[in-house]
Amino acid sequence: MSLTPTHICPGCQVRLPASDGPTHAYIGASPECWALYTTLSTAQQPLLAPAPFASLLVDAYAAQHPGVPSPQSIQSVAVHLVTLHGVLDREVSSQKAVWLRQRPLRAKFGPKHDRFHWLHPPDFAGSKTIADVAAPGTPQERAHAAGEFVRDVWQRWAALHAPTIVAWYDQFVVLD
Repeated sequence: MSLTPTHICPGCQVRLPASDGPTHAYIGASPECWALYTTLSTAQQPLLAPAPFASLLVDAYAAQHPGVPSPQSIQSVAVHLVTLHGVLDREVSSQKAVWLRQRPLRAKFGPKHDRFHWLHPPDFAGSKTIADVAAPGTPQERAHAAGEFVRDVWQRWAALHAPTIVAWYDQFVVLD
């Protein structure tokens, strides 16, 4: 009996069958996890039913896979966390997620890579992962799993860094 080799994703800690696929330049995901996410997020199979938190899948995934400190990863994680905070805590409609992502990047605030600092990521061992979103049998079940995934990622970050994320939201989204 042969065992299929597996890899553990450095971001979410999920164990998936090994592959040699591409990764993202600054999102800290294994090739296997990245392939699963991109397949799911580009409306291929398996499909998700329309759901309030489906538009936040990108935010939760990027926040769960922060990579290593670099100007791009710092900005990415900050913007995605600000978006999660806006929808989940400030009750901004998830339909405005793109608007929320754009607000902190406006030119009026100066060089965009100087606005945020690295936040030490939470421990994602035992957390919900993109594999949990892809696994259920129906699009409705996957949509429900996506909501759980989004909330789990946000709760882990908020437990460590809520004051900083709230301050960024107040400075770059609310304040004009």
